Amino acid sequence: MYSTGFMNCSPDIKKYFSPEESQRLATELGRCLANYYTECQAKSGRTVPPLTPNAYIQMADEAMSLGGQDSAKPSALRFAELATMALTYGHHLHDPRYMGHQVPPVVPASALFDVLGRAANQGAAVFEMAPFGTAVEKAVVNALGELIGWAPGTFAGIGTHGGTLANVTALLAARNIRYGNSWTDGVAAKGGLKPAIMTSSDSHYCIARACGILGIGTAQLIKVPIDKEHRMDLAQARELLRTSRDQGLDVFAIVGSACTTPTGSFDDLAGIARIAQEHKIWFHVDGAHGASFLFSEKHRHLVAGIEHADSITWDAHKMLFVPALCTYLFYKNARHSWEAFAQDAPYLFDPNDPTGLAEFDGGLRTFECTKGTLSLGLWGIWSLYGKEFIASLIDRAMASTKKMFELVQNAPDFEVAHVPQCNILCFRHVPANSNLDSQGLSNLQQKIRTQIVNDGNWYITGTRLDGSYWLRVTVINPLTTEEHLAGLLDAIRQTKN
Repeated sequence: MYSTGFMNCSPDIKKYFSPEESQRLATELGRCLANYYTECQAKSGRTVPPLTPNAYIQMADEAMSLGGQDSAKPSALRFAELATMALTYGHHLHDPRYMGHQVPPVVPASALFDVLGRAANQGAAVFEMAPFGTAVEKAVVNALGELIGWAPGTFAGIGTHGGTLANVTALLAARNIRYGNSWTDGVAAKGGLKPAIMTSSDSHYCIARACGILGIGTAQLIKVPIDKEHRMDLAQARELLRTSRDQGLDVFAIVGSACTTPTGSFDDLAGIARIAQEHKIWFHVDGAHGASFLFSEKHRHLVAGIEHADSITWDAHKMLFVPALCTYLFYKNARHSWEAFAQDAPYLFDPNDPTGLAEFDGGLRTFECTKGTLSLGLWGIWSLYGKEFIASLIDRAMASTKKMFELVQNAPDFEVAHVPQCNILCFRHVPANSNLDSQGLSNLQQKIRTQIVNDGNWYITGTRLDGSYWLRVTVINPLTTEEHLAGLLDAIRQTKN
């Protein structure tokens, strides 16, 4: 027999689950977020806190050690202190002076919609465990697939936690289709040829990682040189494909980038599609950043040819301004979405389920056995503000990047590395009469970037192009203006060279 004390929650336990407690904490959360957004827009603090990891670990340790000790302090007040700590010592992406990584300031409403799935703890890998969450994902997938240009009912898509997982999953499906027994028997040479994948030398590192994960081996990743516009050189791609069999390789997939991380350059997707069709190989597009340009009538030409891909990776947590992680993997042929995995778990996925709901379960098509309701944020702002609102955020980022390019190009003490194809720009500071050689200029840019980040008022990144180091910005905040862009150049000029 269980004791009565075990069967009935004590009053102390019940209060933590009470609607009143939830209301108090939610009110404090709203206040903390409002303060955070106000500070960011007022440019009254740092965009990046001091990068002192040990100090933050100690701070976090101390907070946990004090947990539950001060019973006299209202939990809402303690919650506000902890929430403020978390916001203060993170990157302030909503500050218009933040121009660093490809991480957007999320539309606040999207984050709040995202909270709903977490607060109710919905597991969206199985329809029965998250009926509305999985339905929302299906609706979003259908709408995005039609933006790609595919006919309803012919394609399939799934939500997953990040572009790396999506890219690996797509290439796993391609591998399994090409080498029929590889899931059960392992990867083996076909006709004496080793499986291989082709991509550009500027593609994301996760493509090489996928080769290692899939048992293909990173040595079998063929990296095609880029042209003067930092795109895959198609002539060299054709030549490498022509000679690949002589090198003992069977290229079964080619990956196009839309766009690359270093410079934001878009591969010629239509040209790659023709090559894939000629050689009967799988065409995958890593559109983590750039697929979102399909929303914009002004800029969707950048991804022309994407509709010919066999599979596409699309991160909503980049240019669709929703919280990470929210990624979609699309297959042009709906049947191919089942090719990546072959698992037997009838307690969750029963194809003979009399309810007929198995086809809505995503767990057999993703790495995750448990998956959050990833689509609530995107569905929420799309339903609340409309598709045109999302397009306007993209157009705004592109216009700001064009202005940044003009400012840098017209400044005698700056140089641009490329004409920006999207909202990423690489440039460098060349002080008058500096007489620095290539290595000296690289060293200078690294010093500038370090000082800018340490000062904390601005945030930018850097990258290497043709062996030289360049400053790099991702202009993604819709509240960033020409005044902020010019202010960044002035801040760079004022660094101690």
